[in-house]
Amino acid sequence: MKRAGLIFIIMLGILWLPFPVRAEQAPASRDNTALMEETIDSLDLSELENFKSNVDDEISAYTSHKTIKDWLLDFISGDWKFSPRDILSGMVKYFCDELLANSGLLAKLIILSVLAALLLNLQQSFSSDVGKVAYLACFLAMGTIAIGTFKLVLGIGQHTIDNMSTFMMGMLPQMMVLVAGLGNINGSIMLFPLLMAAATFFASAIKNIVFPLIIISATLHMVNGISETIKVERLAKFMGQLAQILLGFFLTFFVGMITLKALYASALDKVTLRTTRFVTDNAIPVIGKMVGDTVEVAAGYVVMLKQALGIWGVIVILGIIIYPLLEIAVLALVYKVVGAVVEPMGDNRTASILEIMSTHLFLMMAATAAVALMFFIMIAIVVGMYSGAAVR
Repeated sequence: MKRAGLIFIIMLGILWLPFPVRAEQAPASRDNTALMEETIDSLDLSELENFKSNVDDEISAYTSHKTIKDWLLDFISGDWKFSPRDILSGMVKYFCDELLANSGLLAKLIILSVLAALLLNLQQSFSSDVGKVAYLACFLAMGTIAIGTFKLVLGIGQHTIDNMSTFMMGMLPQMMVLVAGLGNINGSIMLFPLLMAAATFFASAIKNIVFPLIIISATLHMVNGISETIKVERLAKFMGQLAQILLGFFLTFFVGMITLKALYASALDKVTLRTTRFVTDNAIPVIGKMVGDTVEVAAGYVVMLKQALGIWGVIVILGIIIYPLLEIAVLALVYKVVGAVVEPMGDNRTASILEIMSTHLFLMMAATAAVALMFFIMIAIVVGMYSGAAVR
């Protein structure tokens, strides 16, 4: 008995020794790649490919002009590489190019501001009515330029939000297909209509409610600066504060609602999946466990693909949002710089108006960025809330 026990221990030791398995690993790797390709082919990526072609220049630093399928395979296999230095240098270059492109606007505002300051000093020195009229003309010219700038920024913001909304309308169905494929039926049924409705309504609310309130506030501030008798400063501040409150309310409301719904659906799916796994393992003792393990391995691939698709979505939204935000930031910076330059000349009214215009431009930039933040949160919820439910 002792000899038999010794032989048994020696055999166990031999089985635990490491052996080279290169010849066996290659077919397994090929099978894994083939399974991943089949999973990707089951998704309808044609709409996303069409959208990608429109923003390929903005996201080329992340995707190297590859198709979505090739990028997903590279990401899953660990071959995805990007250089933060190249991305930052590209952003700095674009920012400098925008500064040069808006140098004409900067020059016009500086000339008009300096001229208005000189006319104001002339008016105060000689009490000339001609100086008042000339100062008012300069102020109206700056107001016209400011209105044109807000019109441009409004177009940039609306176009950017429309692009992000169109992309999310094409991406969310594919991600929810992967969520349902992991067995999260409750999550896909509950979240899909909510996410689609929230994405549409939040984007529309920013475009049709928040943006007009910001522009109305800026216009009222300008009117308050022009007129010496009609004062609407409090109304202008109220409109600006209302825009900020609504922006924060919309973002908080939708994020809270989606998060609560996701947590509830995730809890239901975890109970359902664990019950199904227990029944499968115990109803058919041997085959049931093999089937359960196979399903778990396949679910692992789907989880990887869902995470990769979510990261790709974040990259595309960054590509859509980053350059318009830089463009708006440059315009706002121009007004802020001119306001800082003209203030030492004694024209506090013009400097104050320019500072207010800059603040409202930054507020429009923040509203546009809030839509991107909302979509980032949506993607993060879909990617993160269900990974742990599919695999033990």
